[in-house]
Amino acid sequence: MTQERISREHAVSPVVGVMLMLVVVIIIAALVSAFAGGLMQTEKKAPQASIVGKYSQYNGLTMTHMGGDSLDTTSLRVIIRPSDQFGVAQSELGARIVNVSCITSGTKAISSSYSSYFNTTDLAYWRNADGTLGVTSWVPGQSMYVLGGTDLQNSGIMQSSTDWPPCYNPVVHGGMGTTNGTGMRCYTTSLNNQINVGKTAYLEILTTDGKIISSSPMVIEP
Repeated sequence: MTQERISREHAVSPVVGVMLMLVVVIIIAALVSAFAGGLMQTEKKAPQASIVGKYSQYNGLTMTHMGGDSLDTTSLRVIIRPSDQFGVAQSELGARIVNVSCITSGTKAISSSYSSYFNTTDLAYWRNADGTLGVTSWVPGQSMYVLGGTDLQNSGIMQSSTDWPPCYNPVVHGGMGTTNGTGMRCYTTSLNNQINVGKTAYLEILTTDGKIISSSPMVIEP
C-alpha cells in the first residue's frame, strides 16, 4: 500500500510541474502581447499628404500641397535629392537638407538687377532669423517657396552661394567666364549648373523623426 502511494505521488509531481510551466508561459505571453499592443497603439503615424515640387535655377523652389493632411511645419524636414543623372551615387550621397529659415509662404517681386535681387517686402518664414516660429501650418492648396536670390543661396540647396545666379562649369562648356557674373566656377553636380537643366531631382518631405510623407520628382528648369 505504501509503495503504491509513493508511485502515485511520483506520477503526479511531473504533471504538476508541467502545468506550472504552462501557466508561467501563458502569463509571459500575455504580458508580451499587452506590451507590444501598447507600443503599436502609441506609435504616431506619419501624416498623409501629396506635395509636388518645381525647381527653377533662377527662381528657386516651389512646393505645392496638393491634398491630404494639414502639416505642422515645426515637425517637417525638407530634402532635395539629386538623381544619379547628376553623377555616380548622387542619389545616395548628394541629398541636401533645406534650411527651414529660408522657406516662405509668400513671393517677392523679382528685380532686373543682380545687386538688388528682390523687393524687401515682409514675408512669413517657417522659422525666423531669431529662432522664433513664423509659418507653422501648411494646408492643402498652399504653396511654399525658397526664392531665388539670398534665400536660395543660404538654403543648403546650393553647393556654394556663388551657384546663384545660375552658373556653368567652364571645363564642360569651354571658355573662362561664367554666366552669373561672379567669376566663380560651379560643380557639375550643382542643381544650378546649367548643364543640369532637364535632369531630375526629388523633393522629399519627412517628419523630423524620419517618416516619409511625400517624395516627388522635379525636372530642373532654367
